[in-house]
Amino acid sequence: MSEETLRQLVAAHRGVFDGLRDAVDGLDASGWATETGCPGWDVHDQIAHVIGVERTMLGDAPDEVELPDLPHIKNDFGKVVEVAIQARRGVSAEDLLQEADEVFARRLAVLEGLEPAALQEPMDGAAGLRLKGSQMLRLRVFDMVCHEHDIRRALGREGDTQGPHVDVSVEQVLRGWARALPPGVESGILEVVVADGPTARLDLADGTLHRDGEGPDPTATCHLDVGELLAIAAGRSDAPGPSQLRIDGDRDWVARALAGAAITP
Repeated sequence: MSEETLRQLVAAHRGVFDGLRDAVDGLDASGWATETGCPGWDVHDQIAHVIGVERTMLGDAPDEVELPDLPHIKNDFGKVVEVAIQARRGVSAEDLLQEADEVFARRLAVLEGLEPAALQEPMDGAAGLRLKGSQMLRLRVFDMVCHEHDIRRALGREGDTQGPHVDVSVEQVLRGWARALPPGVESGILEVVVADGPTARLDLADGTLHRDGEGPDPTATCHLDVGELLAIAAGRSDAPGPSQLRIDGDRDWVARALAGAAITP
């Protein structure tokens, strides 16, 4: 991995840290309590979650809190990430943002101190996840950008659709869909056009990802903005359905393809 790749990933982290802060700028109490497309999580919880995972990336000791029985926790991974949220219940927005600023600054300092070789080495993440460094850092950017846009959709705040963090996240979705969509869906070419972003064609017969108009003619074309793309890929409850999207071609076929489009735990 090159020095340029490392710089891009550091810039992507900086971009999403700034984006998260901008997404919650100036909120009042009702804004912080706004429910989001992550079941059981409001805006306050979204920031608490990002803080918790980034503290894990820093190697901080985990929060200690007893989890209540919550209907939105479906698996062990859900239990692990819920701890940071429950530990910050009742924490003021001011204190939460102060912690976020401190954690984001520490993470950037660590990332800026990495050598390119670290991108090839194993890196630990939340819930025992262990990936090659480049994969882990891309996954972290994608996760945080998803949560930033969860907040923006819930609050009706537009923006932050450009930058290295968005580029990394869109690429994660396209690669993930190339791997995840083929099983169980009849063959065809799904063209995905991202507003202010790339165009890709996914061959659902073999998972091939074609770029920028290359590859066979599409069976159908789905036009998405960044927020819609991330909501569908993250399986959010407020993700638009096929009837709400601009689709050229066989809408029913696109609906069947996107039924398996959630690529997050």
